[in-house]
Amino acid sequence: MKIELITTEDRGRYLVGHAAEIERILHEVMDEKNIVAVYGENGKQFLLSTLVAIEPAKGYLLFEQGVDDAMNALLLGSSECTFATTHDQVHIQFSSPKMESARLGQEKLFRVPMPQEVLRLQRREYYRLVTSVVNPVKCLINTGSGLLESIVVDISIGGVGVLAYPEDGRLKAGEIFHGCRITLPGTGEFAVGLNVCTTFEITLKNGRLTHRAGCRFIDLPPSVETAIQRYIIQIDRERRARYT
Repeated sequence: MKIELITTEDRGRYLVGHAAEIERILHEVMDEKNIVAVYGENGKQFLLSTLVAIEPAKGYLLFEQGVDDAMNALLLGSSECTFATTHDQVHIQFSSPKMESARLGQEKLFRVPMPQEVLRLQRREYYRLVTSVVNPVKCLINTGSGLLESIVVDISIGGVGVLAYPEDGRLKAGEIFHGCRITLPGTGEFAVGLNVCTTFEITLKNGRLTHRAGCRFIDLPPSVETAIQRYIIQIDRERRARYT
């Protein structure tokens, strides 16, 4: 795990600033016992820790201290520390002003102020979920001449692969469509913009010709990105649970 740097343009898309959402993200990190890298102010010295308690009413978090007392002292003396972890293939990161030493029983801990914003980044490699044919994800594409009904065959927070029948309409690479609607079962319906990147034809086993297109989301609102990510995580967990 390393510190991720983001541009000014990225801030609105990848930074979470709502207190309830920040608490939810941190609880998931704590509940899964994800390893957290704690970096000092120069970004070079670090130790590995876990989040052991969240106290939003008191305004702080508690992390395990390391076994190296010298490194613990160095981090406690830093003017700013950065915390980085990965949860469900998403990079989670936040920074905090000076930490304090604390105890929970006999355990030595770092006490850290509750963050005001958290970086939640899945930019370089989007995890793509192959959708269910039993409970399909549907997408209505606003072509301007009408709504083209399509089935989403895979989805990530970067975009979707859709399937339609040629007689219903064809998409062309480079086309951009606004005001499309995507429905996630059990989650809701959301407005999205789509940029068609690739198109090709596939013949199904029954001999029927289908039209496939790979589309990138355009200016996906953070709330919709979060909803898609939650849907992907939920379905992925349900599938893994069936095979464990």
